[in-house]
Amino acid sequence: MKFVITGANGMLGSTLCQLYNKKYDVYAFHRDKEFYSECTDEFSFDLLNMDFLQSVIKKIKPDIFIHCASLTDVDQCEKYQDLAYASNVQITENIARVCGNNNIKLIYISSDQIYGGTNDYSEDNNILLPKNNYGKTKLLGEKKVLKYCPEAIIVRTNIFGWNVKPNRISFAEWIYFSLKNRKKIILFTDYIFSPIYTELLGEKILELIKKNFINIINLGSPVPCSKYDFGIMLAHCFGFDKSLINKGVIEDHKFVAKREKNLSLNTKKAYNAKISLECYKDSLIRFKRDQVSL
Repeated sequence: MKFVITGANGMLGSTLCQLYNKKYDVYAFHRDKEFYSECTDEFSFDLLNMDFLQSVIKKIKPDIFIHCASLTDVDQCEKYQDLAYASNVQITENIARVCGNNNIKLIYISSDQIYGGTNDYSEDNNILLPKNNYGKTKLLGEKKVLKYCPEAIIVRTNIFGWNVKPNRISFAEWIYFSLKNRKKIILFTDYIFSPIYTELLGEKILELIKKNFINIINLGSPVPCSKYDFGIMLAHCFGFDKSLINKGVIEDHKFVAKREKNLSLNTKKAYNAKISLECYKDSLIRFKRDQVSL
């Protein structure tokens, strides 16, 4: 199989490149001067450039296209809405059109933020109420995918992992480095999510491809946790001082964009599809294991 992966210098994209490059041909798309992972070949360009995108796809002739690239900063999406639309909707439409026209299997990485203020966090819920522009643009991206690639896989998720690109730091890395340097931090007890480690997500995406899965699926920890609980478990895994973590609530912090407190994912569909998912605690064990090699 030949894979194309966008956002290949990002946390998920780089993980997928390293994971799939062991057995398959992997072509990395990114926007930087330098590429930080291993692959068959890499291309640096703007995915808004439809002509160049089409020419590269014609040259590669991939079987699978995994679209990870996105503007994921929730507050930036709120402040710069035109940029968010271009990054999360227009680029997704470009990719969906190219994949649809060339019979390429598309996997679109969506977000738990698309659910918003709802009581049903399952894939069958058609009444989605994203609270911020990031969630709205990711949902619009989903609609573009379904319009042009009806046999695509849409993965709703919330990831954590290690970054390969310098000066990039994720939520889990921020906790890790703060506690390692004995800095006190505040984590929310009322912000609930279903985090999954990037490598595990990559393994599950491969399983879905091999099963010829179609449509939308939630992939995350089957046991949700608060940001505080996640931090405490991370501290436990690494042997850090848990007393450095203080409890906080989301209302006490001013953000540009609104946040939905409950982002837990219903993973029953994955279970029924025989896609086994690890609890966030087990994912954190993997996170610690891979830290050794950094």
